[in-house]
Amino acid sequence: MVIYGHAYSIAPEVGRSDFIQDILGFDYTGSLAVKIFFFISGLVVTNSLLVKRNALSFLISRVFRIWPAFMFVVLSCAFVIGPIYTDYTLGDYFHSPQFSVVDYVVSNFRLDIRYYLPGVFFELPYEAAVNGSLWTLFYEVAAYLMLLLFYMGGLLRDRFVGSLSLGLSILMLHFIQPDGMHAVWHQPFLMQCFAFGALLALNKDFFNLHIGVLVLAWSAYVAGADSSAERYFLYIAIFLTLLYISSLKLMLRLKAPVDISYGVYLWGFPVQQMMAYHFLDWGVRFNQIASLILCIILGLISWYFVEARCIRYGTQFSRFLNKKLFPNSGKDMVSGR
Repeated sequence: MVIYGHAYSIAPEVGRSDFIQDILGFDYTGSLAVKIFFFISGLVVTNSLLVKRNALSFLISRVFRIWPAFMFVVLSCAFVIGPIYTDYTLGDYFHSPQFSVVDYVVSNFRLDIRYYLPGVFFELPYEAAVNGSLWTLFYEVAAYLMLLLFYMGGLLRDRFVGSLSLGLSILMLHFIQPDGMHAVWHQPFLMQCFAFGALLALNKDFFNLHIGVLVLAWSAYVAGADSSAERYFLYIAIFLTLLYISSLKLMLRLKAPVDISYGVYLWGFPVQQMMAYHFLDWGVRFNQIASLILCIILGLISWYFVEARCIRYGTQFSRFLNKKLFPNSGKDMVSGR
């Protein structure tokens, strides 16, 4: 969905547009996909934290899940893609005073996101951005830290208190105006989507998702159309529908044996920019299809050679650290549980 949505800006073509943008007007396919991801992330990550009840393991696992694949892409862009596609000489590329390669790597590692490399993709329709998708990682990590603070503060120990805290967080984020926060308007929505997923995870034993719930959710969206809550009703209806579909036996049988979604997402933008560099005149459909095929391949490489290994290393490191710090306790000493 992100690759599909970005293609209309990266390889624009007269007469073709994003169908979600055409239907909704206030959102497009790539943006909707990111919101879906934040909802799923809130659901899955919160469930994992509540089951394992180990704040230290949670923190280590998040670091080993996010940074290795992320930095693999950042380093590849800085030291492989950049030197190939720059308009500068290699000497000027690595010593540019305007856009520093070292700053690109170090700042991105700190999640102070940088998008530009010296002379790279400056002549394309989506000018200069090497990887315009990276901005979401800051908000993803912020959501994880928010969840961890809720857990360590004891707010998730009681279902009612936890639900009230998450609900109030969603409400408070509604009143945060995006102006002055970031150029992209939907940042508060991402945190709210994550919190809504966390809310469902906290209440998973008391929430039965069935067709009646979906009918109610979509009815609320129809009834709330043109109101200030329209978007909330829409996103909730979409999230619950996808969650219901994913629980069907057919979908469970179709589940992929590996998770390449993160790698596909990280590689999507730079691959689409490279496709635009070489094949801009071939149109938006070519950009979408060719980029998706290449990103699936890169996603598999990322999973098998970076992500799966680092997840395993993170698990081993977490066990080692827990044994060293808390050798005589089976409890999570970080939160006192």
